[in-house]
Amino acid sequence: MTTLAACAIERGKPWGPPVVPAVPAVPEVSLVLLGDVGARGGAGQATAVELQRVLAEHKRRGRPAVVLWLGDNIGPVGPGDLGRCTPVSAAWQQKGPAALARVVRDHVAAGGAVLAALGEQDWRCGQPELELQSEPDKGPHPWAMPGHNYAFAVYPDGHVRVTMSCATGLCAPGPKDMSPETSPLVELVVVDSAAWLAPPPVATPAAARADQSLAEQEALLAALTASPTAWPRLLVSHHPLESAGPHGVGGMYSDSGFYLHAAPVRRAVDAGLFAGALSAHDRMLLATADIGAATKRSSRYWLKHPVFQVVSGSASAPDSRAGARGAWYFQSTTLRAEMQTQRPGFAELYVREDSVTAVLRRRRAGRWGAGTLTIPLGRPPHPAETPSPVMDPCLYCDPVPPRQ
Repeated sequence: MTTLAACAIERGKPWGPPVVPAVPAVPEVSLVLLGDVGARGGAGQATAVELQRVLAEHKRRGRPAVVLWLGDNIGPVGPGDLGRCTPVSAAWQQKGPAALARVVRDHVAAGGAVLAALGEQDWRCGQPELELQSEPDKGPHPWAMPGHNYAFAVYPDGHVRVTMSCATGLCAPGPKDMSPETSPLVELVVVDSAAWLAPPPVATPAAARADQSLAEQEALLAALTASPTAWPRLLVSHHPLESAGPHGVGGMYSDSGFYLHAAPVRRAVDAGLFAGALSAHDRMLLATADIGAATKRSSRYWLKHPVFQVVSGSASAPDSRAGARGAWYFQSTTLRAEMQTQRPGFAELYVREDSVTAVLRRRRAGRWGAGTLTIPLGRPPHPAETPSPVMDPCLYCDPVPPRQ
């Protein structure tokens, strides 16, 4: 039992001080990722202090920032009317989530953009539409969420524009582009993964709404696939395509692997619609340049295009706390990320025209540090034949037998 005791798992390049770098000569926008904020835990208050510092430093340096809530946004089980659900009026009363919400509301008041996706907990009470709102300052929540599934463009000056929304049951283009910029830096496609991976009980009104969300999701992805762009697109969903934590394939709560996602999502990823994916769900921070090897192990599927993955799910209750979730024994057996940690914190993604840089900001022994991973955009498809990872149950085993 001692060998299974939970401890913080951390790997990657040496972690440095939590520096906010200077703005480069080329346009650059920071995507600030907050996941699993509604989870119980005291880490949220410390995370809020660092988030406030980072956003203030971005503003001082002139770098636009867009905040994304990645699901499991409210309370232990989300708002609604089933089970032990948190009323909307009490959604922001716990200290950690309330502190994070205050920082994000200040960001909105200063002109910053904030958007959100739905998570597993947000569906469990059966009324995720209580989290929908058109503007972050016109509702009870510190975000804009026009629908369960939608796409929005992020421009070099940090403003955003919804390019397609499926809130009415049918996907329709967003308002006409009146931006002075010629094109956005990136387009983010928000997909309601929980409607597929954590569906409500059958034969309930919530189940019917989940089915509608899946139909919207398929229509959205089909419309975007038929409309290629010159700028990259990123998938935003609560559930990772691949994860190294306990929710990854082979982990304690295995529900986040490529083959587990809905078929329209898998087709879009394999067709090269997305350069990368942003998610939460696992209470960790993770960045990997390509999930190809992990997808081979988890799903026996060879992706045609490289896809990076950033997971940011430790804003409130990281897996570094005592418990089985944090033990090596209960982690995924498919992914070994270049950068990962189970400590509290949040991730950023610095987006430029030719590359992105994932910055994982984590708190260890009362001090903040950061690790970075830079990934080029516009990478060519994988070769027709690529080296395959170890397919045995042991991820880290030597693939070459002894004496050979």
